[in-house]
Amino acid sequence: MKKWDDAFIKSMTRRYLFALSVLALIAVIADYILQEKINAERGNGAVLNIAGRLRMLSQRIALYSLRSANSFSPSERTACRQELLDTANLMQALCGDLINGNTELHLPGHPSAEVRAIYFAPPHLLQEQVQKFLAEARAYYQTPEADLKLENPHLQNILASASSDILHHFDDLVKQYQRECEAGIARLQKLERTVMLITVFVLFMMALLIFRPMIKRLRIYFFERNRAEDEREKLVAELQEALLNVKTLRGLLPICAACKKIRDDFGDWTKLEDYLGKHSEADFTHGFCPECKQKFEDE
Repeated sequence: MKKWDDAFIKSMTRRYLFALSVLALIAVIADYILQEKINAERGNGAVLNIAGRLRMLSQRIALYSLRSANSFSPSERTACRQELLDTANLMQALCGDLINGNTELHLPGHPSAEVRAIYFAPPHLLQEQVQKFLAEARAYYQTPEADLKLENPHLQNILASASSDILHHFDDLVKQYQRECEAGIARLQKLERTVMLITVFVLFMMALLIFRPMIKRLRIYFFERNRAEDEREKLVAELQEALLNVKTLRGLLPICAACKKIRDDFGDWTKLEDYLGKHSEADFTHGFCPECKQKFEDE
């Protein structure tokens, strides 16, 4: 039984360690995957933010271009033209970062096929339109101050593009990034549910293959232990009852050397048979030994 118990304990220990190892492995893998997904979603959030910012920068370029044409103050015109150039350069840089990636801005690059279609494929051709838009902005920046009028063709092209084509294409780009961000969040939620289901399954298998046999074995152990305890108590009771029924003669018994009578505690002399019958469980039958029988016959 002891060897069987040792084997059972070793088996349960191995199963328990294996289950804990599986849980630990699941936790490590899940943490790694979740961190990767979280970083990816952080990148998607940054991409969505930059895409919305590009839309806003296109409107700022149109605003500064229009203000430089309407202003009568040379200093204000100069400031608007400088803001126009800085905004155009920033828009150029951010547009490249969206496509190629930027670790400082958490932009992963490598846009999806749908996003690349918006940038490079008809009917959007956003990248081409952005370059034309920025070329018009730089051309307007280099226009002599005397030509900074509402009739300036570069200004007209900027205002037309900012209010129609490039604006709508940026809206489509932002919507596509929004869909991809929502799809990434859905994948992350699905992954979390998958990890939860795997963890629950492992816990269920632990209960089925480890704790259930262990509880069953403990029930058997306590049942056998209680039965052995009951048998021991029964045996002790039987022994105690037997001891109560045992009469034992101890000490020195004064006996007559002639008639073999025994003196009791009260000073009375009693036949040997009566004394032993009273103080023990022994019974007597009378007969003759060979020597006494021969002597009795001779007489």
